[in-house]
Amino acid sequence: MLEKYLQIEALSIVFIGDFNPVIFQPFWLSSKELIREDEAKNAKIDIIHNEIVKYELDWINIEITRNRCVFKTTKEPYFDPLKDLVIGIFKILNETPIKSFGLNHTYELSLQTKEKYYNFGSKLTPLNYWDEELNDPRLMQLEVFEKERSDFKNGSRRIRITPSSDQTIPFGVSININNHYDLKSEVKKIDYITLLEDNWKTTFVQTKDIVNKLLIKIDL
Repeated sequence: MLEKYLQIEALSIVFIGDFNPVIFQPFWLSSKELIREDEAKNAKIDIIHNEIVKYELDWINIEITRNRCVFKTTKEPYFDPLKDLVIGIFKILNETPIKSFGLNHTYELSLQTKEKYYNFGSKLTPLNYWDEELNDPRLMQLEVFEKERSDFKNGSRRIRITPSSDQTIPFGVSININNHYDLKSEVKKIDYITLLEDNWKTTFVQTKDIVNKLLIKIDL
């Protein structure tokens, strides 16, 4: 069902911690053989500053601030290379304090017709409840929060559904699933690299299963 409507699949890995942004420049990645030298030379730099570093390679967007690292790609063949890059970085910077991280899967769907688009929102939250108060009500955002995951006690999951911000997608809907892993532990330091590797494939299966089951239940 997902494949019928899917237009763009995006993936981002977000780390929360204490970072020195200027370390993460393209030529540092190249010097550590994490990316090719020509990728570093051709990087599209937005800003290099002590407080924020932001740039784009051909296949990935990177943004680093003092307390947040974001690595994002919308190119499915590069999902595994994104993971490898992130693991490579933090194996080198293994003393970096990391408080939590998240795996974010975003599915941009085209529901194809005006009727399906309206019915999707109405089935999520019955819009006829608002008919007397509002003229032509529409659902703009829905969030569902799983406070404690059964497969990781310090984990949570947040699902956000909004209209797609990509104007090229007709009748577009965006479904973002954030799989959050809190690394605080009173017992021991949690190995976030192992946690990321162990949950990598499972996360893809789980998120696609969630979206597929939602689309089946809504029965467009």
